[in-house]
Amino acid sequence: MTEKIYVITDLGQGDGGKGTVVHKVATMTDAVCVAKTGGFQGSHGMRNSDGQHFGFSQFGCGTFEGIKTHITPLMVASPEGWLNEGNALRYQYGIHNAFDLLTIDERALCATPYHGIASRLKELARGNNPRGTVGTGAGETYRYSHKYPDLTIRAGDLLRSDLRDRLIDIREQIRENLDSIIKEEFLPADRDTAEKEIALLYDDGFLDYIAGRFQKAGREASIVDSDYFEREILSQDGIVVVERSHGVLTHPENGFHPHTNAIPTLPCFVRNMLKEAGYDGPIVDIGVTRAYAISHGARPMPTADPAMAESLLPGSHKEKNRYQGEVRVGPLDLVLLHYAIEVCGGPSAFAGLAITWFDQIQANGKWNLCDRYQNADNRIFFTPSGAIKVRRGTDEKQLEYQEALGNELLRCKPEITTLALPPTAIREELFSFCAGVLEPRLGVPVRMVSFGPTELDKVCI
Repeated sequence: MTEKIYVITDLGQGDGGKGTVVHKVATMTDAVCVAKTGGFQGSHGMRNSDGQHFGFSQFGCGTFEGIKTHITPLMVASPEGWLNEGNALRYQYGIHNAFDLLTIDERALCATPYHGIASRLKELARGNNPRGTVGTGAGETYRYSHKYPDLTIRAGDLLRSDLRDRLIDIREQIRENLDSIIKEEFLPADRDTAEKEIALLYDDGFLDYIAGRFQKAGREASIVDSDYFEREILSQDGIVVVERSHGVLTHPENGFHPHTNAIPTLPCFVRNMLKEAGYDGPIVDIGVTRAYAISHGARPMPTADPAMAESLLPGSHKEKNRYQGEVRVGPLDLVLLHYAIEVCGGPSAFAGLAITWFDQIQANGKWNLCDRYQNADNRIFFTPSGAIKVRRGTDEKQLEYQEALGNELLRCKPEITTLALPPTAIREELFSFCAGVLEPRLGVPVRMVSFGPTELDKVCI
């Protein structure tokens, strides 16, 4: 039986460095499997000590070490994506058995290129008022699965004889839903892009291409039954690592509406999945954050500081794009981190923290932190001490509250504390320094600090 399960959760808005943490935990424990949840639009970059590097979206971050990946029913996957990713691993990295390392639960939702087109056109239609999206359609797929349950494709459907007909039905519904958007006037800079996207919605050749690729993806991958995870993975001796996408601050009911992800991001959803699979053993929840704040998109970010981009962003490979928006960085926001931890159930919900990109802080010789905000005086949203209150709910009132909270955060000004790093400290001493700063403030022990991209650059206790 599985000895222990590690669940890796980003405590921010994404981009926290989950990939390197998953890789370290999986290799350190010689995990039998990395189980994927969330959405395939999350690209988890990792680099190992052999010099191999890759941005994983569907395969797990232990693939280079031969650790198997299982896509769970909590994952929105992309058949086109896992086909491309598997072929890249096979032909560019020499992992000739790449698809032998991947199993996919038959219940996993499959995004189509039409969902991606819908996501991108909606964002283009917002003009200069972006919501922020990766634009792959994972969120659209999740929303459609609730609104139009008969218009879904799951992994178990990929070899059905009526797959093309299902794709036609999805395309027709999306065309109908986008009708008013298609007739709108886009920004001049977006017109050509929008016209190309719209044309694909009416291109039967594109439809045939998608159907063919989906069928090939179904043949290449191992689509397994709903009991496989319990029967074949949890029955093995060893460790399982759950690799999750996105961050707590993008959770649909507790992020800052409308700048949220459609797919739930709280660790409780993973725990429910494990319970349903019959697992009742130890679960080790690890919260991940960079040593500085980062956000890709239009979400509220009180500590954003353009002047810090040059000193913090080198090597992070995060570039501005039309759909996600600008990459912003700033001092580590302990107010938002505390809020994210509380949303998940408080400090007791986590066994430890993993702090990534501390090498950037080390290179700068100083660490900028935000302990509190100015203007956090609205008692509907903030406690007397300035902490963000947590409201729980799933209805429209909850979304209205979260949007109002986001607007309040736009008013807030961070109070910054600058700590000097010990100039000659070795990594173990810097680990203790980092832990000494964060543990009293957040109430969660620091278990990992990363001083570089590979598994050898992580200090753990």
